[in-house]
Formats: sequence, structure tokens, C-alpha cells
Amino acid sequence: MSLKKTAKSMLFRFPKSWIDSFYRIYNIVFYPEMKEKKRSYGSLNPDKTFYVIRPRTDCIEGLMSLFINVLRQISYAEKKGYIPVVDFENYDTQYKDESLKEKNVWNYYFTQPSDYDLKEVYKSKNVVLSGLNSYYKCYEFLNRDFNKISLQRAHTFLQRYVDFSNAIKILLKEELNIFRPQNSIGLYLRGTDYIALKPAGEPIQPTPKEAFKVVDSLLKKYSLKKVFIVTEDANYYKAAREYYNSALCKVSFDSFIKDYSGIDFLSKDSSVSQLASDPYERGAQYLIKLILLSQCRAIVGGKTCGSWMACVMAEENVEKYIFEKGIY
Repeated sequence: MSLKKTAKSMLFRFPKSWIDSFYRIYNIVFYPEMKEKKRSYGSLNPDKTFYVIRPRTDCIEGLMSLFINVLRQISYAEKKGYIPVVDFENYDTQYKDESLKEKNVWNYYFTQPSDYDLKEVYKSKNVVLSGLNSYYKCYEFLNRDFNKISLQRAHTFLQRYVDFSNAIKILLKEELNIFRPQNSIGLYLRGTDYIALKPAGEPIQPTPKEAFKVVDSLLKKYSLKKVFIVTEDANYYKAAREYYNSALCKVSFDSFIKDYSGIDFLSKDSSVSQLASDPYERGAQYLIKLILLSQCRAIVGGKTCGSWMACVMAEENVEKYIFEKGIY
């Protein structure tokens, strides 16, 4: 185990308040450019204050991590009375695609949380650029808790501020013409880097065998025969296919990682291109799978950003079984 991983593992043995305090200081030291800043770019909208939501600058975050952090920043803006606008155009993420006409990565996948665009915001008098430490001032129900009340409140908050882009809705409709998730049990299995690297402080994931046992009980409970799988790991997909045979369903465009090096996280590993070589396409396909997962009769999986978002998007009557196995 590396020194960095050992130190991080020790850190996560402390109370959450101590961990949060550490990361507040860490963010100030290592991400000084991501400190909250007040700016004035022009004379427009003198009676309003805009809150420009920026991604972290290292381009490591996956789509759902980015999305969850945007939700947290929106909640901070709501508390402060600011108008939130997401800027993934002037700040990079791993999903940026120069070949697309749309330059704001956020707009590839989602609608803006307000009626204002970046062009107007950057001509306005009162603008606040988001800071990383605002994450710790968000509503408690956005802290990736899987309890029923938090999920319901997050669901309501999501519906109030964000919708899917037209491009995503078109792709989703195409899949729904092929597959109806309501008549299946959704299975989310996170493998590859989570299993190989066991990132300190992140939730321990269930094995396929553990997940299959729960899925089997839910198939029986709801008198269903189909299982919809979401996984990036070719070995996990193979295990599920061998176990469920023709009862296993997936999206029409699905692909899996077969040759993961086990050295670095997927966002930095070349094997991620096995999911889709195009960064926009990779994000869009993942989002479609999570939306379909959220529409299944029940959701089974480990604790990840993706499974949390699927549970948040799901209606209240969708049963959620999320494994609680501690952290790495």
C-alpha cells in the first residue's frame, strides 16, 4: 500500500467533521484557483447575483461525481440567494469534445438550473465563481445518503432544478423502444478500479455472488424474470451472463472494459476508451444506463455516485437495496 493511500485510509477512521475540516484546508492549499471569488464583468443585471458553478480543475471526476457536486453547489446558491449557472465551457472536464458545436459540457447532458446563459452572466455586474469548500455548506440530503427521506428530498430538489438535454431524451427514447425497465430488477456492479485499487475512504463494493442473491429474492418477490445490468467490468458482465443467461438485459450500445491495467483510476487509464472512444458519447451512454436503472422495479448495488444518482432519479415506489459493507 502506498504512503498516500495509507495516510488516506487512516484519515477516514476519524469523525466526518474532522475529515471535512482536513479537506477544507487541503482544498485551499492544493486548489487555490478553486477558491470562491467575487467578480464584476459588466453592467448587466445589477439587481442580481450569479453563481458560476465550476468543476474541479484536475479532470478526474466522472460524470456523476460532477453532477452531484453541481447539485451541491446549486443548493449553496439557493441558500445564498444567488442564481446558479453551470460553466463547463471555460473549465475543463474529461468529457470535453472539441468536435461538438456545443462548448459547454454541462449542456451536452443537462439543462441549466436557471434561465440565464453564460454569455449574459459574463456581462453582468455581480458574479460569484464557485469554490470547492462550498460543498460542505450544501443541504444534508445531498451528501450521498441512501436513507429514504434523504433520497426523496434529493429527488424533489433534482426535479426542481435540472432536466435532461434534448439529445439525452432522444437517446433514451430509442432505448425505451427496445427495452422496458419497469419489468426488471436493476443490478449495478462497480468493478475495475474500485476492486483493483480499493480507493481509501470509498465504499466497499459487493461481489457479483452477493448481489445475485439479493436480485434473486427480488425477482421472486415481484414475480419478474428479467435483470437489467449496469457495469463497466467485462468480468462482472460475464459472471452475470453465465448466471442469468437470456434473462439478463443490457442497453443496445453497451460495451465493457476487458483490459484494465489495474494501475490507475479509469479516468486516467487508457482502457476507459473501451467503453467509448468519444468522451461525450461515453458520458451520454453512462447517463442513459443510469436513467434506465432508475426506472427498474428495484435497484440493487453498492454505494457509488452512480447508484446514488439512480436512486435519486427513481420514484418512491422503486425498491432500493444498497449494500452497506463499510469503506476501503
